Amino acid sequence: MAKKELELVRRRFAGLLLTLLTVGGLFAAYVFFAPFYPRHAYLSGWVFLAVMLFLTFFNFRKKIPFLRMGSVGFWLQVHIYVGMISGALFFVHISFSWPHGLLNQIIAVIFAIVFVSGVIGLWISRSFPKRLTVAGFETPFERMPHVRTALRKEAEALVLAGVDNQTSPVIAEFFTDKIGLFFAKPHNLVAHLLRSQNPQASHRSQFAEIRRYAKRTELDMLGKLEDLVEQKHLLDYQYALQFTLRAWLFVHIPLSYSLLILSVAHIIVVYSFSGSAP
Repeated sequence: MAKKELELVRRRFAGLLLTLLTVGGLFAAYVFFAPFYPRHAYLSGWVFLAVMLFLTFFNFRKKIPFLRMGSVGFWLQVHIYVGMISGALFFVHISFSWPHGLLNQIIAVIFAIVFVSGVIGLWISRSFPKRLTVAGFETPFERMPHVRTALRKEAEALVLAGVDNQTSPVIAEFFTDKIGLFFAKPHNLVAHLLRSQNPQASHRSQFAEIRRYAKRTELDMLGKLEDLVEQKHLLDYQYALQFTLRAWLFVHIPLSYSLLILSVAHIIVVYSFSGSAP
């Protein structure tokens, strides 16, 4: 296992080094040749379009896993490195200055969002699965509403059973105003993404306070209720990570296709109003 991991590190290091050399070569070529080739944007534009088409191919490759074109992991690494190169190529294409014209500016903004979302998505896809593994048992995302409902019903049953035995009004009010709403939907998503323990600490403090007013016969019920609250926090933690793992793709992929379409429109406009091609 260690040998495979070492080989993976070596391949990634080699890919990153080649990417950095390519980016450096692009910048050097721009500095040395751009003054002698005023219409270099035509060349860089076509190369940039080819790069975007190649990057879009990765999503196509994931949807057809049975084709023998290399593993998805291999194409993911290539996608990452070529995506880095696309950032340098874009700056070369716009000559390191903010573009003029509404269409060009829209393309620039969309590319920036696609590029940044790709970087964020890379960090999310590498770090969040490890956090889910450390958290313990992972609930499938599609099952989370059912698990949440089951926890809520179990908590309600505990309190209702206590009410029949004359649970103190303070505990009933505590559940109605605080805990009942907590079980209704996911909470504290940002806090869980940031690994903040403040929501859990707040509930522990509330339970410690309510125990001061509880009867001895109610302490066991409160202990079980607090355990259900802890399970709900763990479920919310998993929901926050899994939802984010899915949500960033709904930004990255649709905007990537939009960028491709607008780039084609940009080419049509450029060649329509520039006279002859270079």
